[in-house]
Amino acid sequence: MRRVLLAIVLSAMATAVLGISAEAHALVRSSTPADGVQLDRAPARVSITFTESPDARLSIIHVLDSGGRQVERGPAQAVPGDPSTLVVSLPALPNGVYTVSWRTVSAVDGHYAAGAFAFGIGASPGAVPSAAAAPSTPTPDPLGVAGRWVYYVGLALLLGGTWMAALVLRARTPALLRLSAAGIGAALLGLLIAAESQRQVAGATLADFVSTSLAANLVKQLIPILAAALALAIAWRARGRLASWALTAVGVLTLIGIIAHALTTHASASHVALIQLPAQVVHLTAFAVWIGGLAALLVGIRGLEPGLAASAVRRFSFVAGFALAAIGITGLLRAIDEVGTLPRLVSTLFGGLVLVKVALFLVLAILGAINRYRNVAAAEYSLAGLRRVGRGELGVAAVVVAVAAVLTALAPPSYSVASGGSSAPQQITASGSDFGTTVRVTLVAVPGYPGSNRFTVSLRDYDSGQPVAATRVGLRFAFPGRPGVGESTLELARSGSGTYSAQGTNLSLAGRWNATVVVERGLNSAEVPLTLTTAARPEHIAVNAVPGSFTLYTVSLPAGRSVQFYVDPAKAGFNQVHATFFDAKGNELPIADGTVVSGTPDAGPTVDLPVTRLSAGHFVGQGPLAAGRWRFDITATSADSSVYQAYFEETIKP
Repeated sequence: MRRVLLAIVLSAMATAVLGISAEAHALVRSSTPADGVQLDRAPARVSITFTESPDARLSIIHVLDSGGRQVERGPAQAVPGDPSTLVVSLPALPNGVYTVSWRTVSAVDGHYAAGAFAFGIGASPGAVPSAAAAPSTPTPDPLGVAGRWVYYVGLALLLGGTWMAALVLRARTPALLRLSAAGIGAALLGLLIAAESQRQVAGATLADFVSTSLAANLVKQLIPILAAALALAIAWRARGRLASWALTAVGVLTLIGIIAHALTTHASASHVALIQLPAQVVHLTAFAVWIGGLAALLVGIRGLEPGLAASAVRRFSFVAGFALAAIGITGLLRAIDEVGTLPRLVSTLFGGLVLVKVALFLVLAILGAINRYRNVAAAEYSLAGLRRVGRGELGVAAVVVAVAAVLTALAPPSYSVASGGSSAPQQITASGSDFGTTVRVTLVAVPGYPGSNRFTVSLRDYDSGQPVAATRVGLRFAFPGRPGVGESTLELARSGSGTYSAQGTNLSLAGRWNATVVVERGLNSAEVPLTLTTAARPEHIAVNAVPGSFTLYTVSLPAGRSVQFYVDPAKAGFNQVHATFFDAKGNELPIADGTVVSGTPDAGPTVDLPVTRLSAGHFVGQGPLAAGRWRFDITATSADSSVYQAYFEETIKP
């Protein structure tokens, strides 16, 4: 009884001391300015409050103008006293629409999330859509999943070996102590693997990672396991009461380690964390008691005389029944909280994995029932059935742990807070292979507008289609239609098996870009040339075909303004692309110098058309155009410093 009270007191003290707050993925809870708001004057800063505390050293907030240029002053900073909020300062901004692009790395478990939203100054973001993307999280990193799997197995072996030695077999046999020692080694290895996964996903150097909150939380999880290793060493060498107390300390420290880990899982993000967090602790502990205890039982009864073995089996079966009930009840509580609604069970990856986990749990329950009601009774005469079914339970449990490891890396549907609109992000995609046909490459840019984009490269073996690992993956961008625009590069970080990604503003202009994927992997290094055409931003456009003459395109702009386009003569050869800006009253809107008109054909590079001013708001871009479908883009700044981008498409006849 005293040991039980000691365990409860130490566990409560650990919860207070560790003090980890986690919500798995840092998504936008609120922002100032808010998504889609139209302001009368420029804000002095942009602040975003996330659903959990991001690591300020590894998280980014960029504010982009309509041309994709970053206008914020300095990096994102944490707000003193409010670790869930990041802020960036702004200079005096002119009227226009601005995109806030954010990227967070969880301060607790290193989970990555990204997204964007827009606001307008003297303009409606809805009237001029910005390069905003819905929040996104990467697929679970295989290295991180493997680390969590090894860690969970380690906890189960450590706790299972300890409680079986102390309460069931009541003997510190070398086999059980070795099993517990193996659990400590697996737990430590799993934590280190998961930490390396977090470092890679965050794109941090080892020196930078050490000074982040991710490393600090890793230490908080390592300390109980290291202390358990010390207590186990004492239990192994000591005799009498000291050995007994040391073995009890191993179990208590393992429970503290489980609490420390639970505080870094989805349970802390719940709106009812006071219920869900204890449920998560009980869930993990009961699983370790049942499955870890089963592994220890199969090891511990070797060589025992039948009577002692049968007594140990009955004692374990009694406890395992309560552990099974605890797993079922707490698992149901966690599933209701994380999934939220029944449709999400079948419409989301998270829900689907929950169903898989439930099915595997039912298999485990059936196998446990076979052991309890058939093989426990037969243990006096034979342990063959118990061993056979028990090994099957351990095999299914290993798969359950793998599913759980994946679930901890996914954002639960009920916890996700959407921002940046409800529609899915747009994207542009290009695919190709190297000259030697060794690797297939797929490049995706989201949202595909000029400005900030999230680039993801997928590498697959050309013949087998299996993921390909590389020591380095980078992108090289060139805009052949404008020689004055120099090349730029972007380094990508590994975000999954054969997948590499990074955020960048390399696609800064509307038009067709050459993007070369550089894949370094020793003798099989390769370069894959691809072409990306930045997507046209949605806009309201009216088309008025004048019989026997040109077609007039009128694009709506913020504040009731508009721009009208037409191409003359719209036939192959020399053409003039006219653009005239109007204010809300229909008067010509004065436009400053620096207007750019470009054309992008269905095939071939984007070309700049030399611009001539005909009046205050009337410009014409001139040059030879080949027959085919063209998209024409214009960027202009009005006299009141409002920046406008618009486009239209026209077919140039032969």
